[in-house]
Amino acid sequence: MKTLIQSAILLLLIVFMSCSTSGLKKVDNFLDEYEQVVEKWEAAIADGEFTEDDSDEMNKTITEMEESAEELKKVTKWSQKQQLRYGELSERIMDAIFKSIQIQGEFTF
Repeated sequence: MKTLIQSAILLLLIVFMSCSTSGLKKVDNFLDEYEQVVEKWEAAIADGEFTEDDSDEMNKTITEMEESAEELKKVTKWSQKQQLRYGELSERIMDAIFKSIQIQGEFTF
């Protein structure tokens, strides 16, 4: 009986750890994707060829990424490192948006 209880506890710990690890991997995967989006728009803005269509696409993509982040936050506890990374990426995309506004001879928001 004692062995059965120990086995059950061990099984529960394994299940709990795998769920926790799975959730963290989902967040890391999301952050990797978000970083790619940020880098894409930073590059597009840096080349000076940023158009109104680009702005519309960027806004749509950023909105989708923010919604995904909110959904992940509802189901997964983010580590402090993940929260910091998300904050840094969000700051970078905001900097990119401000730079896009300064492109000479283009549109304004």
